[in-house]
Amino acid sequence: MTVSERRATYPLQQRIKIYNPDTMARRLSQEKQTKLVVNGVNLLNKSSLDKDIILDRMKQRRETHNRVERRRRDMLNGLISELAHAMPQDTLDPDKSHRAQILRHAISYIQSIRRENQTMRAQLGQQAIQQQEQQQH
Repeated sequence: MTVSERRATYPLQQRIKIYNPDTMARRLSQEKQTKLVVNGVNLLNKSSLDKDIILDRMKQRRETHNRVERRRRDMLNGLISELAHAMPQDTLDPDKSHRAQILRHAISYIQSIRRENQTMRAQLGQQAIQQQEQQQH
């Protein structure tokens, strides 16, 4: 139902009250009041004690988030360091390399191992075929 349709269902006197210029001006002035809304609570309507409680909760949430984020970052850095130490040391210094460089090197190393595996499988397959042919003769 649109706004116009809903307005049409109101009795005429009620519509006049709702859409009266004075009523509309009062509504607009109420909406223009400054609000300091934090997590759905208007701090300007609360006592100073309530504001302190809310600000303490916000500070606690921020500290908790920072702690969780730091733990996540430390875990990722540890895993990247572990990955760097697991890589061949010929082209990469794990203690001085940037994380992106370590990841690029790991990707290229994994790709080279895959290619090597494919070629070895192909060679094993050819050897197996040759052995079967020899056994049949």
